[in-house]
Amino acid sequence: MTDRVIDRLEELAGVMIVLLSAAYAADLQRYAGIAVYDAQLLAAGLSLALTAGFLAMARRAAAAVPRAAALAAAAVTIAVGAYVAVAYVDISMEAPYLPGWLVALSAVLFGGLMLNLRPSAGLGILVVVLVFLAYGLLGHLIPGELGSRQTTPSELLVYLAVDANGMLGTALKVAVVIVVPYLLFGQLLSACGASDFFNDLALAGMGRSRGGPAKVAVTASALFGSISGSAVGNVVGTGVVTIPMMKRAGFAPTYAGAVEAVASTGGQLVPPVMGAAAFIMADMIGIDYVDVMLAALPAALLYYLAIFINIDLSAGRRGIRPLAASEIPRGMAALKRGWHFIIPFAVLFYTLFAMNMRPERAAILSVIVLLVGSLLFSYRGRRLRLPDIWRVVGGAGRASLDLLLVCAAAGVIIGVLNISGLAFNLTLHIIAASGNSVIVLALITAVVSIVLGMGMPTVGVYILLATLVAPALVEVGVPVIAAHLFVFYFGLMSMITPPVALASFAAANIAGTRPFATSVEAMKLGWPAYIVPFLFLFAPSLVLQGSPVAVAWALVSAATGIYMVTAGAVGFLMGPVGPAGRAALIAGGGLAIVPAGLFEGALWSDAAGMAVLVVMIAARLRTAVPRSHPPAPRSAPGG
Repeated sequence: MTDRVIDRLEELAGVMIVLLSAAYAADLQRYAGIAVYDAQLLAAGLSLALTAGFLAMARRAAAAVPRAAALAAAAVTIAVGAYVAVAYVDISMEAPYLPGWLVALSAVLFGGLMLNLRPSAGLGILVVVLVFLAYGLLGHLIPGELGSRQTTPSELLVYLAVDANGMLGTALKVAVVIVVPYLLFGQLLSACGASDFFNDLALAGMGRSRGGPAKVAVTASALFGSISGSAVGNVVGTGVVTIPMMKRAGFAPTYAGAVEAVASTGGQLVPPVMGAAAFIMADMIGIDYVDVMLAALPAALLYYLAIFINIDLSAGRRGIRPLAASEIPRGMAALKRGWHFIIPFAVLFYTLFAMNMRPERAAILSVIVLLVGSLLFSYRGRRLRLPDIWRVVGGAGRASLDLLLVCAAAGVIIGVLNISGLAFNLTLHIIAASGNSVIVLALITAVVSIVLGMGMPTVGVYILLATLVAPALVEVGVPVIAAHLFVFYFGLMSMITPPVALASFAAANIAGTRPFATSVEAMKLGWPAYIVPFLFLFAPSLVLQGSPVAVAWALVSAATGIYMVTAGAVGFLMGPVGPAGRAALIAGGGLAIVPAGLFEGALWSDAAGMAVLVVMIAARLRTAVPRSHPPAPRSAPGG
């Protein structure tokens, strides 16, 4: 079998995943009068993803024997997956009796997942899954409360492979049913020229301001990242344009790479996709996805505000000029050519917020609107053609493969936690280790989240942390959504935190600079992302819980504090600032960042911090005002 044929089969598997997901999201099975269980769809989607993974192994294989083995594995996997999907009702009835044939089918699906995890998701998540699997088999040998009940290999295998609490569980359901339609939406936007439209809008809006090239990079990465859901993919997709542009403007290569890494990572904090983890979060804690988006929005705004402030002040300190007028497109011209790209987003947010429609159905409607507009209208001469649709659907399918495998692996972890009872015991031990202190527990959680997130996909690390650590935060009184957003944010920060900072490393490669130095610079640039999550553990106003006045004050004071600390760190506020002024700005900014509801009298700390800024600005304005009468010229020497 040739590479071309294998590639076509791999693409077909991806297309089938997208079509199944789209049909299920659109409720076509209900209109056709066909009863389809969630597990049947998930079994079909997972088997297609595993088959595509084996086909990719066959395509990459250099020798004939490994290629033949990979092709055989693909054939067996798709056959077993198809049978499980069709006969799932009967299988679920037989599962408690552990028949030998079902153990064999479960071994095929589970073994296929284990073989595909490393090439698709990396060694990190494979090691984590194997550790949990070992606990599921041997946990009964551990003395004390961390031990588990004894489980036979056959029981554990069937439970993990075909039970709705294992691989075919919540994480995979969210990925197949909800995330895949949004990936299709993102692929369609990329194919029809929407990325050029967003980039033109960013250039028109930010190109004329101080540090314009870097602000354009941030804006473009936020817009693109909000639909791509991948930090590294966002860096690669937009960084090849934005990083050279920042370097040409005068920014240091390390700084340019850091800006792109931080901006691309933050794209997963911005609706509508949010790295797919937000959909899983909504399902795990039992609230609407819209509520998750709204709760996450303030921290996302503060995150990007901090980046813009740093860029603006750094550009002022370095004397970096805006872009040349010839490089800046006209905003109105871009809107006239690309107005049809705005309509799908309007449809998406209207159906989500006004109609309270399920996220997957809102995505399908937006895809239909975008598809029609892209076929009828062009942007910069680019127009979608009918033959391109297959390529777009195939691209969405390929983009979903790794995600499906990661979510299935997360299902294995959740299954082991459920069958062993480890989740409950671990929560109690984490609380005991923290001494019932919310601050200590939050610090432990933050460190664990970053460490576990290194080298792992965001979805995988969020599910792991949401299962293991977030319940401990909830147990000590932290609001549920704040606890889950906390672990989500710190898991995401592993993308820019050394030693394994995938987004920073990808940006450093494009910028031609050292990865570790770029990671350190990225941490300096995105410092509020390490602080703000701690604040909304204790200040519900920062996750939009509370009165409008309290929410507005919390956002204003936090934004002011971020501005002051950044100005102090950069050393620029309407001009260079000396050591004493920098210290005053950082101290005052720290006071302003503290939420007013954190403790009694915290409102006065906000006021004191803002007063420092007022005094500093007034002093700057006073020294900048020219004197009314210039001093008389001094006489020449000897005069």
